[in-house]
Amino acid sequence: MAFVVVEKGNSEDIGKVFPLGKDDVLIGRVTPETDPYIKILDDYVSRHHAEICYRQGCFMLRDLGSTNGTEIDGQRIEPDKLYPLKHDLAIGLGIVSGKARVVLRFKESHATTLAPAGEVGETRTVSWLRIDEGKKEVWVDGKLLFLSRKEYDLLSFLHRKAGKICSKDEIISEVWPEVQDTGGISDATIDQLIYRLRGKIEPDMSKPSRIISKKGFGYMLS
Repeated sequence: MAFVVVEKGNSEDIGKVFPLGKDDVLIGRVTPETDPYIKILDDYVSRHHAEICYRQGCFMLRDLGSTNGTEIDGQRIEPDKLYPLKHDLAIGLGIVSGKARVVLRFKESHATTLAPAGEVGETRTVSWLRIDEGKKEVWVDGKLLFLSRKEYDLLSFLHRKAGKICSKDEIISEVWPEVQDTGGISDATIDQLIYRLRGKIEPDMSKPSRIISKKGFGYMLS
């Protein structure tokens, strides 16, 4: 699954996740006349700023003649030309004084083939992660990782739902199945568990890229 997450920009936009499919999607500023799929709240972003489209098995970016321009990983792109997107590229919008006012991070998760259901030692991977459910072992970036039981249960659940937002209610049901009164599991308890897990799997804790949060909805593994 591919998606973009708002990494820099208006505080109301940061952290928003926009899943991508094979349909062309518009990136732009929200106005009474325009309703782009990737909605950006910034006056330096044009109403029809850019688009992401899927061509020949690849996601592509095109600037639509925006006023303040678009860049990929800091390099300005020309209007009306298609540029391929690769995992973890930064899309900059609204270039002012050489800096992008808004940054979108493009993510593309690649799931490998699953072992037959129920097979002992069944392993699922999403790029940087491998989980052996039979042995209850986890490898991150090729290294064996030691997790607490709750950390393992959370990561395993998010991995099974990779690319999809998991609500806090779903997380409680999967990670704390022994609790009858789920009201006793607070948002703070979940957030603390997410924080501890991120500390073990994220390359940069200041910019989480593997467990993405979507305010008001939940968390997603990328």
